[in-house]
Amino acid sequence: MTETNDLHRLKTLAKRYARANRIPQHQALDLIAGKLGFPNWVKLISATKNGWEIDAEKIKGVEAFSRGALPAVTFLKGDPEAMNRRFEYLEQAEHGTIGGHAYRLQEVMGDVIIAGEGWSIRVPENPSAIPVVETYTNPELNCPVLEPEFLQRALRLATDRAGLVRAEISTDWPRRSTKPDLNGVVRHPLGRGESDVWFCLHCDGKITGRQIAETLWHCPGCGASPLDIFETAFWCEDEGKSFLPVKIGTVGQDKPEVQIVDGRPKLDLDEEKITLLMRSALLDDATNVSEKLGALLAEISVDDENDVFIALEVDLWPEDKEPVQALAVSKLLGLETDFVSSWSTIPFAWPGLGEMTLSTSEYTQMMLDAYAQYGGLPDRNAKKE
Repeated sequence: MTETNDLHRLKTLAKRYARANRIPQHQALDLIAGKLGFPNWVKLISATKNGWEIDAEKIKGVEAFSRGALPAVTFLKGDPEAMNRRFEYLEQAEHGTIGGHAYRLQEVMGDVIIAGEGWSIRVPENPSAIPVVETYTNPELNCPVLEPEFLQRALRLATDRAGLVRAEISTDWPRRSTKPDLNGVVRHPLGRGESDVWFCLHCDGKITGRQIAETLWHCPGCGASPLDIFETAFWCEDEGKSFLPVKIGTVGQDKPEVQIVDGRPKLDLDEEKITLLMRSALLDDATNVSEKLGALLAEISVDDENDVFIALEVDLWPEDKEPVQALAVSKLLGLETDFVSSWSTIPFAWPGLGEMTLSTSEYTQMMLDAYAQYGGLPDRNAKKE
């Protein structure tokens, strides 16, 4: 394999796939490496250096894979290994149609998902949790999952499959994990002992053995997984004596049969995002290295009403320079922004050197020469205390 042929082709396919599915390119590279039998892209590159070559049929398989799309926004989370497992699930999914609308039905890490164009339904492994319906299209468009008849048919398919998945889980566990004895004692499926009372690390709930067996070891109060269920409340000083009992069926109680949420990406402007955009705009305004440093060191604060206050170091940012791009971003976001000059300790001497160039490397050389002229360079060979 050469960089100019097959390897270059794989990189191009990964780049297109990353853009189409809005995931990081390194993750797309790892996914493609997984399709070729490698745990990640680094291992694939290492193999090519040792003479490994890819045949034409495998290239075709990768091309077919790269044309696919992730099934839902919820599939975008996780490391490359988990992503590859999910794609294996996708390949094993059942396909069909409801009222002319295509769907795929699959099990992912204990949950059952049925999904189509612009929608998905997730039925959690937890029997007491309600299914979640996500839509990804404009509400004004005709999304089939919003039609009651379609929703019920799709939900029935998913819940029937979820019943089979839960049955398989119960079969893999010890019988005493799902069937309490006469005293309500059950055995933890992860080998954490036997008891008639259990405690939830997530919500500090006290759960009876019968309750936890009915919910496949998910907390009936908050829905926490078996990983959060313990025989003793070791994290509490009184060992859980102050914990309140969890009521049966509190998860999903008084809620609709399904929860419909809008899965489209939404812009939530918080202080971190506003600061990031404003600093980027200041960098757009910078015309030399000094001003770039001024943009990077600017103190940006955002109040509770999203009004912005920006303090610019006077030795790095001229007092009479108007931050045009920053003001434009502020206007687009509907923010009130105030700019002031400040005086503080700057990182390098002779800030005027930065006004002579836009190149950071050129500025660095000028700065080093100036420090050297005055004997101000540190001894790089000297050991630090």
